Amino acid sequence: MAGARIEIDARAATNTLSKLVGDLENPAPLLRDIGEYLLQVHRNRFRTQTSPDGAPWAALSPSYLKRKPKNQGKVLTLSGLLRNTLRYQVQGPELLFGTDRPYGAVHQFGAAQGQFGKTKRGGPIPWGNIPARPWLGTSEEDDREILALTRDYLEFATGA
Repeated sequence: MAGARIEIDARAATNTLSKLVGDLENPAPLLRDIGEYLLQVHRNRFRTQTSPDGAPWAALSPSYLKRKPKNQGKVLTLSGLLRNTLRYQVQGPELLFGTDRPYGAVHQFGAAQGQFGKTKRGGPIPWGNIPARPWLGTSEEDDREILALTRDYLEFATGA
């Protein structure tokens, strides 16, 4: 047979794809990197007192400021417990991020006076309206960084 022929050895490609599949089946290293990044971002959010979109958190009401015993200049910070209970957990192919404090959701979404019922003395819970102060979530910049972390992970996984 006259002419030319090409031989392709697919072993290198097959090995790279096999490694990539293995790394994708166990994304824990990537998810841990993303979790650490989210911890850093959210702790900074408490320092800057801003929501994921960069908007400042709603100011504290004058009536609450009169009752607040410390950290009066800081929104969402009395003792620092909400900030200090931020955690991430990798469970298989999922990353869970947040706090176990129920009031984290109240601050995220807000609550109307009396939304959660009444005290034994008949007072409303909460005793006043709480405006939403979004603190949990990602910004466009955060999303780009998470994509960059993912890209780096895939490049490392493929040896690129």
